[in-house]
Amino acid sequence: MRRRLDSKDNENTSIVRFGICCGVGSFAPQCKDTPLSALPELLKKLKEAGADYVEFPVGAVAPDADEAEFEKLVRALEGSPLRVEVFNSFIPPKYRLTGPAIEYTAALKYCATALRRCKALGGEIIVFGSGAARRAPDGFGVLNAEAQFIDFCKLLGPLAEEAGIDIALEPLNSKEDNLLTTVAHGIKIVDAVNHPRIQLLADLFHMSQEREPLTHVAEAGKRLKHTHVADIGRVAPGFAKEGEEDFAGFFRNLRKASYFKRRCSFEGTFDDIKAQSGPLLQLLRKRWSESASPV
Repeated sequence: MRRRLDSKDNENTSIVRFGICCGVGSFAPQCKDTPLSALPELLKKLKEAGADYVEFPVGAVAPDADEAEFEKLVRALEGSPLRVEVFNSFIPPKYRLTGPAIEYTAALKYCATALRRCKALGGEIIVFGSGAARRAPDGFGVLNAEAQFIDFCKLLGPLAEEAGIDIALEPLNSKEDNLLTTVAHGIKIVDAVNHPRIQLLADLFHMSQEREPLTHVAEAGKRLKHTHVADIGRVAPGFAKEGEEDFAGFFRNLRKASYFKRRCSFEGTFDDIKAQSGPLLQLLRKRWSESASPV
């Protein structure tokens, strides 16, 4: 059931809704091996911790498997107190999107199934990072790969429109990708694709890795459809061994981009997801509130 926001929700989330990346297949060690049978208890605990929604990998809906496999997840989520509003890790590496041996037909078939199933679970956004699928192969020009990627996104747009889901292109750091590694570049790619369903994500971890100015978040403006954050070392906010990531600075630029009544997910590693989720969500809401004050 879709959870409706009321005035109390808006007050509690300070106009931005905060969620947790988790679920079947998540890269986080505490989450990646989560069995379906454990999902109801996990989501109950995350709801109690203050999460507004959860974010699962697209692989959780098993786009390459038959409907019976997907129905197992549907049944596991019945009656869940949290909705899976966002999905990430969109396209697996076996579907090549750039290079001399692209797999557009197969990839688009996979995407169509993924979009339909994510929507059926209440998904509104799919995060499109997928560095292993989109990165330019060795010896293949990055500019040529970028042109291929833009062409693919133009084909993907109508499928997203039909499903009623927004695609948020995710700039990754240069250790994970060589095609799209900054929000500033993402702005240019989104504008080149020129489809209302193909928009942009800003991830504080990747921006920090690339030393990208946070002002680029403000410059992204209305293109921003989703955001990810993590603390130094890609750990739960408030649990970094030394220091703290500049959450307030990131949020300050989100405010400048008029990023209100939208979502921000923690994507990273946990030591204990149930114990850390409450404190990390409290910290993020505190930093959001503080970001309203001028520096």
